[in-house]
Amino acid sequence: MSFSVASYNVLASAYIQRAWYRRTPALVLNPAWRVPALVQNISRLNADLLCLQEVEPVTFVALRSYLGERGYGGEYARKLAGRPEGLALFYRRTCFDWVSAKVISYADGTAGAADSGYVAQLILLRQAEKILGVINTHLTWDPPNTNREAQRGLRQLQQCLAEYQSRNTEAHGWIISGDFNVTPESESVELALRAGMQYPHHNLADVYSCNIGSRARLIDYLFYSAGLSAEASVLSRIDDQTILPSAEEPSDHVPIMARFDWRD
Repeated sequence: MSFSVASYNVLASAYIQRAWYRRTPALVLNPAWRVPALVQNISRLNADLLCLQEVEPVTFVALRSYLGERGYGGEYARKLAGRPEGLALFYRRTCFDWVSAKVISYADGTAGAADSGYVAQLILLRQAEKILGVINTHLTWDPPNTNREAQRGLRQLQQCLAEYQSRNTEAHGWIISGDFNVTPESESVELALRAGMQYPHHNLADVYSCNIGSRARLIDYLFYSAGLSAEASVLSRIDDQTILPSAEEPSDHVPIMARFDWRD
């Protein structure tokens, strides 16, 4: 029995500054327009499993109301340290049964610096006789040339992978999804591959998930373990000049999606 999964950074309204999105119409940046547009955009994905990042509480409430009427269950995990947004996972109840959930708080502070407040959701779902493990996360962006020992995003991923490896036998297959804030040639992606994960958009030409700074790149991923096979879906093609957010794409990311099957 196959199932579809989408990952999408929806862009928290709290982070929007007009100077960063000069080409985007002001109306598109207004939460009164953008939140309902996000709800419709996410619903149209029609995915069996939705892994969302930068979700503010008001956005989660709107999604839970709309998607709940359409047969989805949902779980929310707000970031810590006063951050205004968090992670949301929605699953189609006719496809999955709920098993359990845990929030992973990243211990990523160094040299006296406090932890970032970033978190991950770890959720177990049942499909027929199979258990699916899902980790939904949003990793910190580290500026270029940041020393390796100072890279919070790398430490977060190391903790995420350690959690996956310690609980690997609890599920027949695993997906680690989210905004990793790194490109495919990064050490972080290499670490995930060395841990036995793959991602369906690997080596696909001109597949990007954001173009912040007028540079199109892939920084969002759907990593999956050996218990699953995957076929990538390409939902939106963007390049350096694509306007994001826009009336058609209400975030500064576009969603990524794939269809998964269980391996025997």
